[in-house]
Amino acid sequence: MHATLSLLNTLLPMLYSMTALVYTVDFFREDPLAMRVARPFLVGTVGLHVLYLALRTVLYEHIPLASIHEVMTTVALSVAVVYLYVELKTKSYKTGLFLLVFSFVFQTLSSAFISNTGDFPAILRSPLFAVHTLSAVLGYTAFAVSAIYGLLFLLLYHDLKTSRFGLVYRRLPPLDVLSMMSLRAAIAGVVFLAITIGCGAVWASQRFPGFWQDPKFVMTGVIWLVYCAGIGMHYGLGWTGRRTVWLSLFGFVLIIFSVMAARFWLPSFHGFA
Repeated sequence: MHATLSLLNTLLPMLYSMTALVYTVDFFREDPLAMRVARPFLVGTVGLHVLYLALRTVLYEHIPLASIHEVMTTVALSVAVVYLYVELKTKSYKTGLFLLVFSFVFQTLSSAFISNTGDFPAILRSPLFAVHTLSAVLGYTAFAVSAIYGLLFLLLYHDLKTSRFGLVYRRLPPLDVLSMMSLRAAIAGVVFLAITIGCGAVWASQRFPGFWQDPKFVMTGVIWLVYCAGIGMHYGLGWTGRRTVWLSLFGFVLIIFSVMAARFWLPSFHGFA
């Protein structure tokens, strides 16, 4: 199993680089071969990455979040999974370049420096905590992807307003598709964050009485409500385009503030990590 892990650890950066390259060729040249192989390449890479993390979890008996480099490989997979979900939902693959490059960078750094020691916090053995943390990584990754699509929306919107019909205009999906991509990613984030909050509440109630007063728990709930409000306004009030995009970007800024506040300014029982 060690040999298989080592092989996959070496292969994954190369696979992500080739996948990102295929999407890049398709974006700039619209090559027919690249169009045909892009999604199969991505699906195969994601499948091998899932196998890699599963083997690592079994071998080292903890979820792959015990070090910054384990977090990086988990984030790399999360970005690829969320992007694949959005691509399948919207039937548009012209934005793969802008997302998969992050998977490549994170996985390359992880593969270069990840340690195979068995030293890790005992709490990472807990199945409930595993679901809590993994869903948190997926949820916040989905919100980051939503923000990236929001920025692409604003970039294309600016080009249209200034009548700049260049490569961005010709290659990116229409504004309504980019807006829907941002929304789809946000919906995925809301689902995963709901799992995070639910599992975290059950787990913390057994160990930290009054956990609901914890600043990080409160801010996570606020972030979840902000994104829920944006999705509700889209489906309930017909909000589309820039309104939903700006709300998504506001939510992501709130996430960054929440992480910094919990890490540097506010006391939190999450300090056990």
